[in-house]
Amino acid sequence: MKKMVKTVDPEHRDLGLERLVFFSDAVMAIAITLLTVDLKLPDLPGTAASREVLQALAALTPRLLSFLISFLVIGVYWVSHHRYFHHIVRYDGRLIALNLIFLLSIALMPFVASLMGQYYYLPIGGMVYAGAVAFTGFSMSAIWWYASSGHRLVENNLEDEFIRIRRIVLLVGPSLFLLSIPLALISFPLMIGAWWLSPILSFVIMRSASLHRIGKSAGTK
Repeated sequence: MKKMVKTVDPEHRDLGLERLVFFSDAVMAIAITLLTVDLKLPDLPGTAASREVLQALAALTPRLLSFLISFLVIGVYWVSHHRYFHHIVRYDGRLIALNLIFLLSIALMPFVASLMGQYYYLPIGGMVYAGAVAFTGFSMSAIWWYASSGHRLVENNLEDEFIRIRRIVLLVGPSLFLLSIPLALISFPLMIGAWWLSPILSFVIMRSASLHRIGKSAGTK
């Protein structure tokens, strides 16, 4: 008996991919909005002086820092998600599942941000946060690895070198967050400082790859 193969016309396939991206945008937008829930001044009496208000604001500093870091993390992964899905032109059930895992990590961000902001003086706050961000990064990396392997879901003319470099770049951030977890036992500021190495290393890798490509092009002329 001949097996029937269900095909999807390009218009419906593109619409399905757009829905996946739009849904991802919505989840990330909601997650960023929920980050602000933790930013609330304590109730002060109507006779409160400016000094008391400033003290209340100072007490919010850890939560403000947690908010800013989390806003940047979600913002970076929103940009990254768009950048990589620009090259993904097809989708299947496994890609949807991997994307849902990525969105799960994004949806958890307000919770872990609140944990770190409230218990910044305890190692557990920073450790859980770093682990959560590492999970986000590795889940985004899994999406790209799956989609780009054998050009499964990406553009057929996408260069292998481009795919390889992007795979490396996607692993830099989560690896640094994962490696920073023991630093929480030593110093909270030291752990946060280690996180900022991620964009620097990513830039160096991208810059080196760009110069290498230019050098190869010049050598072939």
